[in-house]
Formats: sequence, C-alpha cells, structure tokens
Amino acid sequence: MKMKKHLCVLQLLLLSFLSVAVLKGSVAEQPSGAGAKAEKPAWIVLIDDFSPKSPSKKSTTKWQFVADRARAGRSEGKVALVEHDGRSCLHLTGSDSAKNNAGFIQARAGLASRNRNFDAGAFSGVSLRLKGNGRPYAIALRTADTRLRWQSYQASFPTNGKWQDIKIPFTRFRPVSLRTPLNTNALRSIAVVAATKQSSADIFIDEIAFYGDRKMHRKLTPAEERVIIHKGTERPFTGEYNNHYENGIYTCRRCGTKLYESSSKFKSGCGWPSFDDEVPGAVRRLPDKDGIRTEITCAKCGGHLGHVFAGEGYTPKNIRHCVNSISLDFVAAEEIKTERAIFASGCFWGTEYHLQRAPGVISTTVGYTGGRTANPTYKQVCTDRTGHAEAVEVIFDPARTSYEKLARLFFETHDFTQLNRQGPDIGKQYRSAVFYLDEKQKQTTEELIKTLKQKGFAVKTELTKATKFWPAELYHQDYYNKTGKLPYCHIYRKIF
Repeated sequence: MKMKKHLCVLQLLLLSFLSVAVLKGSVAEQPSGAGAKAEKPAWIVLIDDFSPKSPSKKSTTKWQFVADRARAGRSEGKVALVEHDGRSCLHLTGSDSAKNNAGFIQARAGLASRNRNFDAGAFSGVSLRLKGNGRPYAIALRTADTRLRWQSYQASFPTNGKWQDIKIPFTRFRPVSLRTPLNTNALRSIAVVAATKQSSADIFIDEIAFYGDRKMHRKLTPAEERVIIHKGTERPFTGEYNNHYENGIYTCRRCGTKLYESSSKFKSGCGWPSFDDEVPGAVRRLPDKDGIRTEITCAKCGGHLGHVFAGEGYTPKNIRHCVNSISLDFVAAEEIKTERAIFASGCFWGTEYHLQRAPGVISTTVGYTGGRTANPTYKQVCTDRTGHAEAVEVIFDPARTSYEKLARLFFETHDFTQLNRQGPDIGKQYRSAVFYLDEKQKQTTEELIKTLKQKGFAVKTELTKATKFWPAELYHQDYYNKTGKLPYCHIYRKIF
C-alpha cells in the first residue's frame, strides 16, 4: 500500500488533541522575502513568539521565574517581556551567590491543559531564536515522570552574543536525577535554564517552538484522525486487517514505522487485529485516561494504536495487543526492500539503543562478529580470546534513510578515539569497528573517517569486511527497552 507523506496544517492542529491551546500561536508556515525571519523547519508549533500580534490575540503561555533556593546561598533573577533589537522577546537575567555552586535560574512555562499533558510525540525537537551573552544555557522539559521538583530532561546549547537559530532534537535530552527515558507524549512544562555557577545570565528569546519533519507523516482521513489522533476505536469486526494473515509487516499508518511482524498475529475473536509481540522499541505503553487499561501508541509518532492486555492465555506469550486496523498499513513480504549494516561501538546494548531509534530502521539485532569461534557465547566473547566484537546488525529501509546517515549516528554516539574499549568496558570485544558489506559502504565510511580526521579526531575505528554475524543470547536483545534503563557510555553528540 503506497504511503502518502504530507501532513496538512489542519491535522497538525488536531494532532495534539487541541491541547495545543496552551501554546501561543498555531502551526505556522514561515514567511519569505523582505523582513522575513530566518528559514524554519518544514513545520512547527509555536510555544511562544512573545508578540502582541500573536494569532491567538493574547498570550496563553505564562512564563515564570524559577530559582533553586534549597541550598545555602541564593539564586536571583527575573523574566520580563521586552523589546530588543526590534523584536518582542522574553528576557531572562539573574545571578548566583558564591555560596551556592549548584544553583540555577530558569524561565518556565506550563504545557499541560485541562489536566492533560501535551503530546509532542509527532515532533522532532525544540527550536529557538535567541541571543545570549556567550555562556551556555539549556532547555529543560518536565513530564509525567518528573515527580520531584529537581528532576527534568535537559539539553544544553551555546550562545555567542549574536542572534542564533538553534534546533535541539529530543534525542539530545538527558534525564537529570531520574533514569526513566524521555516520554515526549506527556510533557508538562518547558524551561530555558541557566545553571549560573557564580556567573550572570542574560538571554533574549525571540521564539520557541516544537519542530518536525513534514515528510515524516502522511495525510490522514477524518476517520483515521478520529482513531489515530483523538484515540477513538473502530467498530469490532469491521477493520481491514481483522481476518488478515498474509506474510509481511504491519506498519504505522501515520508514519510508516514497522510495528508488528505477521508471525506475531493470532486469531483472538475479539473483533480487532491481535498480536502477541511487537517490533522491539516500536510500541509505547501508556496509562489510559480511564485509569484501568494500558494504551499502546506508535513510539515514533505517538499515533494511537489500541490497548494491550496480559494474562488472557491466548498464546504462550500471554500478551494481546488489541490494535485498530485503521491505525495500520501492511507491506507484503515480497514487497519489502531492505538493506543491512553492521556496527560495533563498545557494549552492544548502547549501540542498539541509538540505532533502533533512527528513522527508517526496521529492526536491530545484537550479536558477535569479526572473530574466529563459530556460534560464540557471551561468556566466550568476554574472555577476549575469540576475536569477536560486540556488534549490532541493522536492517533499514533505504527509501527512508541511508547507510551514510546511520554511519554518522554510529560515530556520534560513542567515543571512536578509544582503542579496544568504550568507557569502563575494556577489551578487544568492545572495539570501535564498522563491518562493511560492499564497496559502497566501505567508501562511505572511509569518507566519514577522513572528515573526522580533518576535524582533529584521532580515529581508532576499524574498517573491516563483514563476515558471519552471530546473534547474541535472547536476554541481550533490546536490553534497554526491556529494562527501562539508559546507556551508561553511549551519549549522542553532534559532530558532522
């Protein structure tokens, strides 16, 4: 089934089930020509542009000054709406006392509306237009998981004393004082943060927004919007895939992400398609608003799928994903065109964590390669005598991503300047390596390594022709999604 790619402006407004009413403005195409502001991403939802001429006529976001006063000393400052360089801005200023080295000040705005958190699952990150005083700042997000006042998810950015347009993808946000991964479907507030540390803060924010990629989603029909966006339910026994059992892959109708293998589908008689397993990392579980059931959504775009139930005994896995047909598309096995890549960057748990979240990745498998022993075990590899590296096999859709994009992500999520180790993990099995499958992959990787060396990096990554890849034990597969933990030595940083 051919997927359409464009998301209309009306759908974007409906996208956040009207909780975007808390935001100042709406989905906005940016003007061009004389007097226009800088070019923006394909589509955005404004959180605030601080303009008295906002389309909403009045500000519905309330920015508050928040300071840490729990420790010795005191952080002081203020936020104000001002005119600066001919722009309507939010101005955050402040300072910290010498007694409080860990203090902070921030300008914070709530995102929840009518007791419902804001769903930003369809967006890629946060964009800002700002002018700072040359010191670093950060964006802090609070979610339904940040129950303690000092918990948040933060991503820092530099300033240079000039006006800047900055985009911060959600993948860069790191948890502070908690281990739960960022859930962009349940945002409560957003803040511009200055962890002052005895220096003054002075920053003007001209605009702050959520941004996304228009190509990420297809246009939905009103019936599809009712279920996928507004969390409705189609009538039982009416869905296209209720009695459908061909070989292939079920994908998200909204963004095309692979959700379920046909091998996991079974006949339950409930009136909706039923699955006893999902593609690792593809489905997110959330408490339903009824307080009883568990909702399932597409982990990529946040689209509503249905609900998940346990303990019914239909299959040995004892799980039933009850999914609306209208939330799905199907790709027959003979129509699936994929490519393969193999990367090693230390502990394969962390390598897989980042690669499996990349757009266009269909599946990931952790395992061992580059060694001498056939069908090695984890215990054997850990002796550092088999020659294998802990690696990840990636199956991806070349129509949605490229080998080069995945290779760039590989380099940007580990320290490729370390030899035969990664952080606290030491041994040849933890080496940085790319196992190329053809000359095109080899050439692409060589060009990236050349670029890194020109940037001054002492690259230790090996470039080796791929040999047999041995899948690791089941308990290693999809480790971080199973445990809810985060990688301990794989952190994304933009390099290219």
